[in-house]
Amino acid sequence: MNKYFTHYCNLISSVAQIELCRQAQSLGELLACIKNLWNCDQLADHELLSEISRLNQTPITDVHVQLAGTWLPYRYQPKQQLVNWLLPVGPATEPFQDETIVRYRQLLFNQIIQPCSSLPSAQQQGEHLTPVKPAGFIFHLSRCGSTLVSGCISELETTCVFSESPLLTELLLDKNLSPDELQSGLCALINLQAAVFPDRPQMIIKWNAWDIFRWELIREIYPQVPVIFLVRDPVEILASHQRLAGRHMAGDRSLAGVNSVFISESREQTLLAWRSGVLAALLGEMNRASEQRAVLRIDYKNLDADGIREICQHFGLRPDIGRINQRMKFHSKSGVVFANDIPVKQAIFSTDDKTRIQQALSPLYTEFFE
Repeated sequence: MNKYFTHYCNLISSVAQIELCRQAQSLGELLACIKNLWNCDQLADHELLSEISRLNQTPITDVHVQLAGTWLPYRYQPKQQLVNWLLPVGPATEPFQDETIVRYRQLLFNQIIQPCSSLPSAQQQGEHLTPVKPAGFIFHLSRCGSTLVSGCISELETTCVFSESPLLTELLLDKNLSPDELQSGLCALINLQAAVFPDRPQMIIKWNAWDIFRWELIREIYPQVPVIFLVRDPVEILASHQRLAGRHMAGDRSLAGVNSVFISESREQTLLAWRSGVLAALLGEMNRASEQRAVLRIDYKNLDADGIREICQHFGLRPDIGRINQRMKFHSKSGVVFANDIPVKQAIFSTDDKTRIQQALSPLYTEFFE
């Protein structure tokens, strides 16, 4: 074991030591602070950085090394079953948690100290926390307003929003974990994510589009959590992916374990036909799941201020109409002034392609609202 590992564990476990290091204004100041804490003034800066790099790659397995409540688990590496952690810098306000993580990583301390732990160790820490009951789940077909919804909700002072968390996504994609292991891991990691925002007790999770195929697994853990299902005219969804394809519309083979529909398109199919099949599978699964209670079904065309207010009420949130209206003036992803793009998306496909999409998907889309 590296002789500095105990010092490293003491540092990441101590709120006082962390705060002392966070006050450093430069790399030199930070390294000087660490040298003082670790009593290693004899090390040159580059030698200390090499030691820290090795320590960052040493998984924390000791449950007495306290990460919960201070450090945010943000990434899961399935091959090694490792969880990566960083210090949060305020709540998430970005469209996706990936972007929030980029902001957190700009903190000098996060650039130097990057702990990881084994999944079992992370689970033990999460299981010792008070179990969290999220205030709401957002499931969607992608490109249908879910980012707008989560962005508006993030404006509320009482909420912490996890929008397509890469941590939860990669855990659910781990083929080597049994359903029971996935459920226990998911529950623990959700507890750990919520623990770093104690002053924002209402947790909202926006899942990825393909997570609807994990509906039963997720719902079994959280049967009472209010849920919204977001959909949109299939022509407009596919038009959006025509311009810039999402992960599940790009033939990503890592999703094949979730559902065989994600296996890359056959040579005998056009790309549009394959994507229509993916969307049909997602919508069909959502139709089956939406029969349960506590599920609010929303269409993109109804996502105005009243629609957002209805969602907030469904989640038991008190909407700040002024802040929500201000957020809705801008595009949810790009931040530019919002302009209705429905006519543009409806015009992307040829008449024949549009007819094929409607023949394949309109019955499912109609069924969603019955």
